[in-house]
Amino acid sequence: MPSLIQRHDQFLKRLLDQPGAAGALLRERLPSEVARLLVNEPPELVSGSLVSAELAEFRTDRLYRTRTVTGRPVFVFALIEHKSAPGPRIGLQLLGYQTQIHQRWDAEEGRGPDGALQPLPAVVSLVIYHGDRTWKVPLTFAEAVDADAEIHPYLVDFRYTLLDLGRIDDAGLSREKVLRIGFLILKHGSGSGDLRETLLTLGRAALELGFDDLVTLVRYVLGEPNELEAGILREVLAEIMPGQEERVMSIAAEQWKAEGFSRGLIQGKAEGKAEILLRQLRRRFGAVPPSLESRVKIATGEQLDDWSERFVDARTLSDVFGPEQQ
Repeated sequence: MPSLIQRHDQFLKRLLDQPGAAGALLRERLPSEVARLLVNEPPELVSGSLVSAELAEFRTDRLYRTRTVTGRPVFVFALIEHKSAPGPRIGLQLLGYQTQIHQRWDAEEGRGPDGALQPLPAVVSLVIYHGDRTWKVPLTFAEAVDADAEIHPYLVDFRYTLLDLGRIDDAGLSREKVLRIGFLILKHGSGSGDLRETLLTLGRAALELGFDDLVTLVRYVLGEPNELEAGILREVLAEIMPGQEERVMSIAAEQWKAEGFSRGLIQGKAEGKAEILLRQLRRRFGAVPPSLESRVKIATGEQLDDWSERFVDARTLSDVFGPEQQ
C-alpha cells in the first residue's frame, strides 16, 4: 500500500514554504510574549552563508530571520520531530544548532561598519512533534542535566517551544487554512496503516472544519509526491460527500494548476534541473520507476540540488532518494 507522505521532513518544508504559513506558525506557536514583540512582516527564510555545512545536512528543517519592534534581530529555528517517540537528546541537538547559527552569524555579521563587535542575536527554537507517544522530555536544556542544585545556576540553559500536534484539537491546529490542513495531514496521515482508512479519517476531519478545508486537503494530496491512485481518492470523497466527489476533485485540481502557473518561472528552472537529473539517473541506474520520475518532475529547485549532490557518490537510487525508494 503506498504512503500518503513520502518524507515528513520534506512535507513540512513544502508546507512552511506556502505563502503565509511560516508567519502564522511564528505568530500562533511561539510564546505570546515573544510573538507580540515580533514585527508584523513575513519572516525571511535563511539559507546560504548563515547555515553551516553541518547544519545544511538538516536543511529540511527551517531557519527564519525576523526582528522585534525595537529593531533587534531574532532567528527562529523550526525543527520537526517525527519519530514515534520523543528524542531524549533533543535539547543537546538544539544546543548544537543554536551554537552553529551564532557562530556563522558572528563570522558574517559579527562586526559593524566601524569594526566594533555587535551583540549576538536571539535564537529561539520551536519543535514540531506529531508522534503518538506523550512528550515527556524536559523543555529546558538544564532539566536534562544530572547536577546538584548548587551547580544548576552555572549551567548553560535555554527553553524551547513544543508544538505537539497530537494534543491539539483539529480546529485549533491553526487559524491559517493552509497550515491547518498541513498539520492535519501530519497529525492523522503520518502512520503506516491502511491508506484508504487514513484518507477517510483526514477527509472527514477536514470536512468538519469546512468545505474549503476539504478542497485544500485534496489539493495537498494531489501535489504531494506519493503513489496514491486518483481512483482511491475519488472513492473516499464519494463516501464522505456522495455525488460531490468530481466537484471537489475539479476545484482542487484547478487550484493546484493555478498555483503552479503562478510559480511558472521558478518551476521552469526546476524543470530543466529535473530533466538533467533524470538523464543522469537513467545513464547510471537504467530505467527510473514512474513514481520516482513523477517525484523528480514536481520537486523544488532546492530538492533537485540536494539530490544532484547525493548523485555524485551514489551507487543506488536509495543513496540519492532514501531507502524507501528501494
